[in-house]
Amino acid sequence: MSKSRDTVVAFFDVDETLVSVKTLESFLLYYLKLTPSMISPQRLSELTGQLPHLDRAELNRRYFGLWAGQPIERVREAGRSWYEATSNRPGFYRINVLERLREHQRAGDHIVLVSGSFDATLRPLAEDVGVDGVCCTQLETDGGLYTGQISAAMIGDEKKQAVAAYLDALGLAAATSWGYADHSSDLPLLEHVTNPVVVGSDPELLKVAIRRQWSVMPIE
Repeated sequence: MSKSRDTVVAFFDVDETLVSVKTLESFLLYYLKLTPSMISPQRLSELTGQLPHLDRAELNRRYFGLWAGQPIERVREAGRSWYEATSNRPGFYRINVLERLREHQRAGDHIVLVSGSFDATLRPLAEDVGVDGVCCTQLETDGGLYTGQISAAMIGDEKKQAVAAYLDALGLAAATSWGYADHSSDLPLLEHVTNPVVVGSDPELLKVAIRRQWSVMPIE
């Protein structure tokens, strides 16, 4: 990939932006069918009841804590089978957002996924779509197992920092950049690209988009 300043980089959020599902939730339910001993029904019910009261950072901390002791390769293999099963369902991808991604690819742009999800769900998706990079939540590991701890989060300001670091690493800090995202927590990402695009109808993001004259893509 050329490091010319003319290179264009497009950053795509994943959950409910590029795809219609919340990958962490969808994958957990899939994995629990394979490994029901991972969490008791009572604990799962308690956690589900807590979800509406948690911000995204705390939600992710508790979610990834569930993976403590799970074998990395088993989880990754399950991620591949989850993707094969789930991506074939109608409506998995946001059609218009995927087409926009394809337009960027046809133009020769650099495509990067920026997501709070982790590699078990994102790796097969990234390989299938054919992106150039993935910035996602990184988990601590020990002896081939997940510890349940997050080593690098990817929410809010972390997304902005990831975008900046990615551009800097390629020598493209001044390049034209695009960002696509659906949630108010993605505002730092959108503010750090030259062409922000709000996907969907998040009230807070729409207010910002109207005020700053950003592009808005409806959900299709």
